[in-house]
Amino acid sequence: MNRRALFGLSFAHFSADLNSGSVTALLPLLTTLFALNYQAATLAVLVSNITSSVIQPLFGMITDRFPRAWLLPAALGLAAFGTAAFALAPTYGVFLVLVAVSGIGVAAFHPIGASGAFFAAADRKASAMSVFSVGGNIGLAFGPLLAAVATSQWGLRGMAVFLVPGALAAVMIGRFTLPADRTARPRLARRSEIPWLVMIALVFVVVMRSVAQFGVMTFYPLYLSRNHILPPALSGGVLFFFLIMGALGTLVGGPISDRFGRRSLLLMSWVASTPLLYLLPRLGGAWQFVALGLLGFAIVTTFSTTIVMAQELLPGRQGVAASLTIGLAIGLGGVAMIFLGQYADQAGVRQVLDALWILGIAAFAGSLSLPNKGMELRPAQG
Repeated sequence: MNRRALFGLSFAHFSADLNSGSVTALLPLLTTLFALNYQAATLAVLVSNITSSVIQPLFGMITDRFPRAWLLPAALGLAAFGTAAFALAPTYGVFLVLVAVSGIGVAAFHPIGASGAFFAAADRKASAMSVFSVGGNIGLAFGPLLAAVATSQWGLRGMAVFLVPGALAAVMIGRFTLPADRTARPRLARRSEIPWLVMIALVFVVVMRSVAQFGVMTFYPLYLSRNHILPPALSGGVLFFFLIMGALGTLVGGPISDRFGRRSLLLMSWVASTPLLYLLPRLGGAWQFVALGLLGFAIVTTFSTTIVMAQELLPGRQGVAASLTIGLAIGLGGVAMIFLGQYADQAGVRQVLDALWILGIAAFAGSLSLPNKGMELRPAQG
């Protein structure tokens, strides 16, 4: 395992996802600043997820066939520039354009970053991917906190501070060399060899996880704010707690997956997550925040494992595999937020939170069809 490369990529991942994590924390501010309803406010989450996640397979295909080390610092710089420019947005329309600019930078980073982590991992794939992934998880956790602190002091103009970590990461990552000799990589799996039904089931499970996670991240702060449980300025702190517990879960989940199997970890995750999703809007006082922390740990613990499962099922297509599980599947979960926002306008935020536990049942059922070890259904090498 190349620890130096992994920790460098993990820091870069932190910087990239710091930008993605900032958007949800801005929703209470955006609803006030631009006089938006829930559906309009969640459009920012939709744009962020389409550009940063749904289009990732395009960059994944480019990465697998034409790996370019300069994409890493360039992507990090673009992501940070877009987020920092939120400070200059005079209208909500301009804000959405800048969200898209930042999202494209994030999308370009993830496939090449995950490919680098895969090749640096040696035989401890899930453990190594957890090191790479935890950087992103911490970035998602600190993004809302940094956004909340900056905007509470300087309003939307405070988002300019995001340029600092982005520029630092772009300079520090420099040139990261991916394996140039394609003969040293697994041969490219032919389409006829790919276990499509397993891949579809895996993407389905990640989509369910994404909808549940983004549902909590998007609507729980709004629920706390609109019910006067916490002021809007503290919503970033709530998201930070949820996501930092998720980062801890990611670190724990990778080694468990390597030892006991991929499916076993997914099933354990949903056995824990589903009742916590049910209890979250039904608890009061300090217990609701205990449930929130445990939920973050349980639901995000499979993040690195699902990436590795896809990469093991698609030999030689590590960029595409990562983009399907980091990008497309998670992005589709984000797309669901626009529909949940419409439902929240009609029925209320509480009703959205009440329904999220059903996703856990669906994800558990989908996980049963996955291999318990990522290599079980890997196409034969020849």
